[in-house]
Amino acid sequence: MAGKLDEPQGRGEFFKSLGTLFAGFVAQRMEDMVLGSDPGLLRPPGALEEFEFLTACTRCDKCIRACPQDTLQRATGSARFAVGTPYLEPRLMPCYLCTELPCIPACPEGALVWPRRTIKGVEVEGPAAVRLGFAAVDPGLCLTWPSEEDPAEACRTCVDRCPYPGEAIRMVDDPEGGPAHPVVDEEVCTGCGLCEYGCPTAKPAIRVKAKR
Repeated sequence: MAGKLDEPQGRGEFFKSLGTLFAGFVAQRMEDMVLGSDPGLLRPPGALEEFEFLTACTRCDKCIRACPQDTLQRATGSARFAVGTPYLEPRLMPCYLCTELPCIPACPEGALVWPRRTIKGVEVEGPAAVRLGFAAVDPGLCLTWPSEEDPAEACRTCVDRCPYPGEAIRMVDDPEGGPAHPVVDEEVCTGCGLCEYGCPTAKPAIRVKAKR
């Protein structure tokens, strides 16, 4: 038989449950607030989901110093809750998917973990399993589509720059007989940004969006 609320044990259990419920409510509101102000930064390889990453990252800069390509930067005050955390801007410097991913073992707090995921039903790990985000092509900017000013022209720079050409990005023939267009497979794409970095248009026609 359940104890009455005025009994010591019953009251203790009641307030313990109430405290747990309140703590969970506060934690959820905090997570919503943090993610609601998320600036959409691209994180280093192996980063935890954004809220867990922000909680675990101590802003020690060790992953930034470990990157041999000087890809990673430190977020400024405009990043709000993410200030001081590592991120990358592919147009400035992409992730080169180093074989050993040195930024990950440099992290002392586990905010970055060795990547593993399933792609097309196959378990992969290491560079191929990296998931910074996914690339998206803007037909309004891509040279392979015609614009009001210029006709379409052949270009496959993004495919040639991709570390997994034909898999993460491939060229697809235009049914109307024009130049072939680049198409991204979001499941395979690592979000490394090499395609965005190499895109020859003034404003990149292919951009990497954060995975969240």
